Amino acid sequence: MTINDIGATAFYIAGVRSLEKDRDEPLFRDPYADLFLSDEWRARTQQLVDVHFAVADAIRLRTVALNNILEDEIARGVRQIVTLGCGFDMRHAIHAGKGIRFFDVDQPPVLEFKADTLGAAGVPMCSRIACNYLDVDLPDRLRQGGLDLDVPTLFIWEGNTMYLPGERIFGFLDTLCGRMSQFRIGFDYLLKSVVDGTHEDAEAVTVMRDVQRAIGAEFQTGFDSLGQFESDLPFKVIEAGNILDVGIRRAGSDSVEKLSSAANVSKELASVYRLALIERR
Repeated sequence: MTINDIGATAFYIAGVRSLEKDRDEPLFRDPYADLFLSDEWRARTQQLVDVHFAVADAIRLRTVALNNILEDEIARGVRQIVTLGCGFDMRHAIHAGKGIRFFDVDQPPVLEFKADTLGAAGVPMCSRIACNYLDVDLPDRLRQGGLDLDVPTLFIWEGNTMYLPGERIFGFLDTLCGRMSQFRIGFDYLLKSVVDGTHEDAEAVTVMRDVQRAIGAEFQTGFDSLGQFESDLPFKVIEAGNILDVGIRRAGSDSVEKLSSAANVSKELASVYRLALIERR
């Protein structure tokens, strides 16, 4: 297993999260992100942030919003959290000791590197489900890993949907709905029109294409509406909006002023990058 088996996005996201601690008014804490970074990846992340500062702030806002969703779900009584395509997400350690069972789902090389890195630092790993979750019966894998399919569960689906084939997304969600009756999914997504280049704002298309080149990854799927989630699948949209509005709305009162002043998310990016919380009906 090599770093090339993991993919650049996991390192870039860890890099942005690591940089948060150096800000005068950090929006969140992730004391573990730096563990995954070499000097080269720190430098590459800084270059990305310097050029695409709006994208970095979008990642920060996404982190804040999904952190808040997770905390709200814990307050509602949810005790099972599944992170799909987890990368180097460390919410399991940040929220350790609260009686929550976390399940990390990702490709075997990612989880192997993550486990080795955390083991060397003496940081416990949560339950691992090593697979391509589009290619397996994920509910069964989760059940084998100790998840109770019959109790409320939150899925964190962060930074995944835009990289996946659209038809496979709905097949995967249909499998979840067929086996689990009580769950919510917090996820981010792009508008379809910006992915296929037909969006009316040409600048937004240019920004997103520049980002793809910078991170070396191709966007495949977007949704101009979440109506298909409600019409073709048994979901109800609890919340949806652009990343700037949701990030600010989801922040605690102490963070709103910091978010408003720190969010350099361009209007072009905010108009095409969204975040949602959906619930299985």
